[in-house]
Amino acid sequence: MRWLDRLLVFCAAFVVIVNVVPLGARLYWMLELTTHFRAQYVVVTAVVLALAALRGRWGMVALLAAAGAISVAPLLPYVPRSFGTEAAAVSGAPAIKVLTVNVSYRQFQAKRLLESVREADPDVVVLQELTPHAERVLADLDKEFPNFRKFPADGAYGIGLWSKHELETGDTIALGRLPAIEAHVRAPSGTFTLIGVHLSAPVTQRRAAARNQQLTELAARAAAVKGPLIVAGDFNTTPYSPYFTDWLEASGLTDSRRGRTLSTSWPTMLRWVGIPIDHVAVNDGFTILSHRRLRNFESDHFGAVVEVALRDPEPR
Repeated sequence: MRWLDRLLVFCAAFVVIVNVVPLGARLYWMLELTTHFRAQYVVVTAVVLALAALRGRWGMVALLAAAGAISVAPLLPYVPRSFGTEAAAVSGAPAIKVLTVNVSYRQFQAKRLLESVREADPDVVVLQELTPHAERVLADLDKEFPNFRKFPADGAYGIGLWSKHELETGDTIALGRLPAIEAHVRAPSGTFTLIGVHLSAPVTQRRAAARNQQLTELAARAAAVKGPLIVAGDFNTTPYSPYFTDWLEASGLTDSRRGRTLSTSWPTMLRWVGIPIDHVAVNDGFTILSHRRLRNFESDHFGAVVEVALRDPEPR
């Protein structure tokens, strides 16, 4: 069984490396990409650790446990926990539902998406990769959400926002060279600001730098907003990246997944390597009530529906 022990040593060494490499995320853009698969690293580490334990390789077990702890740490804040006290504190405040979804400029099932939107019954929809074609096939949204701002574009960076409530303002803003959308929504429980984004995909060093700059600009803009704020969209980064952590700290926002779910959002066709890159975050003007994923509508992204409540609703 020497060959089995050699294979086990090789696997253990590989697993230790993949757990440790993400620590260099700030050193080089490609290393940052390795941070996104923490959940997968933990699963693989657990399997190899169990095999090492069965072979009685206790030194290897200890090494694997230490390496696995590096990947477990960024996941822990997102492990589901009870929010009974927090939910009770806002039981009298009307809930606001925000749906964010990347429809994919290549293809998606419009009918299935519209069915999911109706089922979720959100107050606000933020949609990324809005092309002229997507605008046409999703025209029913204009009837069901009478307040909207749409900025379609060929390719991946069109964006739109639909609301059941009055939009006091709504226009595009620039994050680097990409458009985002900012609106002031007058809901029955009070007015809030919503920023919808689609940041650059970090598939090259230049695009990774552009996304990081967009995060910096977005953090500054979010921190400057007076009153309740929601930021939603496709960030092209996960909660496990130090750049996303920096963004949350600089903006003063809280990720709606935190303490609720490790659910992934991309890619829908390879769920076992899926990662969460579509986010909704809020400032302290809101209490987060829930975060759930939309069913697949043949985009490469899952949408997310987040329910929040204003902490200080306006009296009726």
